[in-house]
Amino acid sequence: MEILDFKTVDSLPLLYHPELDIIVLSDLHLGLEGSVTSEGGYVPQFQLEELIEDIETAKERTGAGKILINGDLKHEFATTRYSEQKEIKKFLDFLDKEFEEIIVVEGNHDTFLESLVRDYSTLKNYHLESDILFVHGHEKLSELDITEDYETIVLGHEHPALVLKDEIGVKEKVDCFLYGETKDGKKLIVMPAFSKISGGSKVNQVPQRDLLSPVLRDKVEVDKLKAIAVSREAGLFEFPALEKI
Repeated sequence: MEILDFKTVDSLPLLYHPELDIIVLSDLHLGLEGSVTSEGGYVPQFQLEELIEDIETAKERTGAGKILINGDLKHEFATTRYSEQKEIKKFLDFLDKEFEEIIVVEGNHDTFLESLVRDYSTLKNYHLESDILFVHGHEKLSELDITEDYETIVLGHEHPALVLKDEIGVKEKVDCFLYGETKDGKKLIVMPAFSKISGGSKVNQVPQRDLLSPVLRDKVEVDKLKAIAVSREAGLFEFPALEKI
């Protein structure tokens, strides 16, 4: 399935751009299980191995030479726990073996990440390539001092999800891609979270003023964006504009 100039890969919450030969994913939140456990909860530690398997599948399907993490590689805000550091290093070691180039865009959770990334990549505020701006989305674009022009924006941060209701009233939340245009005519894609266990914004229910990303709050008529629901188990499902769901 195509989303603007990108292609979906199986039913994974990532995209592939053939001309740039790049896989793009966002919001992995490595270390989330350990953070939950440290706060008195418990989540079994399964995420890293399954995410690696998903990326191996995407690599096999596309043959991509590059991969871009569009923010929130890690989860913990205040520090970087030893267990989180181990997960990040294992993940980056894997990427280093599989891809010719690793690009890491900084997200709001990526505190204390630069020293962990430096042997593999450079931590960037944004990445601009071939008129496409890859940016996490937690900051206003005007704060990033972008001097070159671009035609497409690819965001993370929001973790967009749809709340769907069946004929008997049972509700289910499913992650989704959003796509469309900004008010000034830029093409826009909002990536779902690649993490299997992080929460999401219910974009067909939450008022626009309450969305996480200032880009979505200020620069987009969110109700006009179209959605593609993505489930690793159930597949991909196209939807009309959010105002019609």
